Amino acid sequence: MPDGHDCVELPTIINNVEYVLQSRTIASADGKQHSEYRVLLKGSVIKSWTPGNIRSYFSVPE
Repeated sequence: MPDGHDCVELPTIINNVEYVLQSRTIASADGKQHSEYRVLLKGSVIKSWTPGNIRSYFSVPE
């Protein structure tokens, strides 16, 4: 369920519930980049885009 930005989707199961974690890198106007993630449950956003990089926790290369 990407929203027009390139993102990586990471399905994961926590306490027998399947979530989809999305991670993306955003470039700001000054050229700097930062990572964001959000959490979906059954296609609905339960945690909106939040600064942070979760890829390393799932061994996903940058």
